[in-house]
Amino acid sequence: MAATDRTFRSIRGALSAACALAGVGGVATSHATEVETAILGYTEPNRVSALETVVQARHDFGSGRLANFKVVYDALTGASASGAVPGAAVQTFTRPSGRGSYDTAPGETPLDDTFRDARVAVSGGATLPLGRLSTVSAGLYGSGEHDYTSLGANASFSRDFDRRNRTLSAGVSFSQDTVTPEGGRPIPFASMAAVGADQPRLAGDGSKDVADAMLGLVQVIDRATLVQFTYSLSRVTGYQTDPYKLVSVVDPVSGAPVDQLFENRPDARTKHILFGRAKRQLPHGAVDLSYRFMTDDWGIASHTVELRDRVAVGGHGYLQPHLRYYRQSAADFYTRWLSDGAALPDHATADYRLGEFHAWTFGLEHGRDLGRDHRLTARVEYYRQAGDGHPAGAPGALANYDLFPVVDAWIFQVGYSFGS
Repeated sequence: MAATDRTFRSIRGALSAACALAGVGGVATSHATEVETAILGYTEPNRVSALETVVQARHDFGSGRLANFKVVYDALTGASASGAVPGAAVQTFTRPSGRGSYDTAPGETPLDDTFRDARVAVSGGATLPLGRLSTVSAGLYGSGEHDYTSLGANASFSRDFDRRNRTLSAGVSFSQDTVTPEGGRPIPFASMAAVGADQPRLAGDGSKDVADAMLGLVQVIDRATLVQFTYSLSRVTGYQTDPYKLVSVVDPVSGAPVDQLFENRPDARTKHILFGRAKRQLPHGAVDLSYRFMTDDWGIASHTVELRDRVAVGGHGYLQPHLRYYRQSAADFYTRWLSDGAALPDHATADYRLGEFHAWTFGLEHGRDLGRDHRLTARVEYYRQAGDGHPAGAPGALANYDLFPVVDAWIFQVGYSFGS
């Protein structure tokens, strides 16, 4: 079974939050060409493991003309929760392709432990000056894995004011994604068929369009303080159901699973995002504090607070502790089970990434200047996610099972950058 794009995106989000290339080196240079590389690893014990390699280059042609290029390779393997609930007996699940099956022991969270996939993403862009105080940027993006492709473009404009102490910016981006799941797209709320049986499928591939718009402000407060504010609007239309996820139908008295249905999500989503950041230079180094709020019309609201404190070490290096807290509410259609005999809702998912949970990230990064503008960084992060494993109203035996297991993950990164 292939990893879904949402699985990749969830892990890529964790990697990006903990191991952004912007942190490699940590020192701006004036070289015409700058190259940054990183190897990133992500592992959830007994579940998912991912490895990511990133190469990014930036060239300054002079007079404010810049070009950048980035290549990312992801490899993902391990076990992914299907969304089904535990049961008192051994459960057998058909793989989404319809070829083969896997068993889950009594009381265990159903996991398909044989999926794997790889992704290649390429992006590039250019920045040009428009007069003395304005710049315009544009870029292209493409990524592909065997069951998912994405193509996108972006453009932005920025202008400096107040003797370059204030910068206003605006940007737009658009992407089109296509999903071609193994075995085809299952019909929403269709029962999982037995191995070898005919699974009802939707015709054709699934596609969705993503349009984003952004307004931003960067303000210099004094010689040591910088603040940033951003508002983003995102509109997604098209196929957003995860073709690999299930929702269990259970007996309303005993809680025993009686059927497994494929999930169904709305085909439109609008998100509003507010972001604020403050950076201040201090005698020991620098502090970076940020807050992000997101709300959407699926009923999800999330809050993210992040703190980094960079401390200079020995004149040629630094240590940077990192703390991040994340909390989100559940989507309106999120449920851990459906009751047998009850009318089906319009939409339903048991994907924990759309449930209510909170998460902490703790990390430490060390960077060192190797001389001649060569820099090396190493970082380790610990991530812990928890939700309500025993929701109110769980019928029968379900009340005895952990329906939202804690997720622990480790993230590692080694980065190397140089200028020429």
